[in-house]
Amino acid sequence: MSTRTTTGTKAPGNPARTGAAVAPELAKRLARVHGVMFDIDGCLLLADQPSGYGGTVLPGALEALEAVRATGRNFVCFTNGSFQTPSAIATTLRELGLEVRDDQVMTPAVVAAETMATRYPGGRVMVFGGEGVTEPFAARGVQMVDQDQALAGRAGEVAAVVVGWDIEFGREKIVAAAEAVLAGAELYTTSAAPTFASHERLNVGVSGFIAAGLTHVTGRPYKVLGKPSAEAFGAICSRTGAQPEEILVVGDDLRMEAGMARAHGALGVLMTTGTNSREDAGEAGVEQTPDLILDSLEELAALLQEHGAPMPAPTDEETP
Repeated sequence: MSTRTTTGTKAPGNPARTGAAVAPELAKRLARVHGVMFDIDGCLLLADQPSGYGGTVLPGALEALEAVRATGRNFVCFTNGSFQTPSAIATTLRELGLEVRDDQVMTPAVVAAETMATRYPGGRVMVFGGEGVTEPFAARGVQMVDQDQALAGRAGEVAAVVVGWDIEFGREKIVAAAEAVLAGAELYTTSAAPTFASHERLNVGVSGFIAAGLTHVTGRPYKVLGKPSAEAFGAICSRTGAQPEEILVVGDDLRMEAGMARAHGALGVLMTTGTNSREDAGEAGVEQTPDLILDSLEELAALLQEHGAPMPAPTDEETP
């Protein structure tokens, strides 16, 4: 398992640690949590393939999901991988003993498809990736450019290029994508995560690697639509029916999960079971500092149970 260290301006103070009672203000925030986002790789399970295939469930994962349900909260499982479709990932999780419905799984390809459908209605989008990427676009009626036409240089006007998990991305696709971007298409990627937490072998991110290469070729920047983007966080709020301050983001990556929580006013929990450690958190900048650091999801389950059902946010009259 590989650890990526983050750098930046060191945050004042320390986030709450394992085994200690949380501070009153943090307890109030936990009690007001309505929606919980669980990362998958390095948080719910460890595997050497993205999104849980062939993985091992981490201790406390089942208890944490049950605690969310028992306290009347909603949850989503959000991986930054787009190798598999949400339904395939949900099936894998259920086979591993985790009770997760298909609609409780999110991938950045889903966020990308929803964003393209809203941002470029009726526009043509060049999408790179396998079924895990293309299925969400087809389900939402996004007009995808025919790959054969694109590779032959007959794609025509393209509004956007979206790069997902495409292990067959070679020179011809580089040319087709670069031509579209240079002609004015916006460049997006489903994820720029360099690695995913894994069981034994290095689990590298493909999408960001390709997008960075296209930026190198074209000189045009790319936009990330997966975690920690505003688009991804907005989709989490929509799925859980919660306001930003009512969201609890649980993950193992300071940049992807803790950073997203911090940027959008949510509550962030770093699990030390994957990419980043306590030491990493101690050296992280303010923008990536988690509110809690936990060593197992059993601890999270206990905290959710302890602080009961979610409380309504205070009204203006109640706010001091």
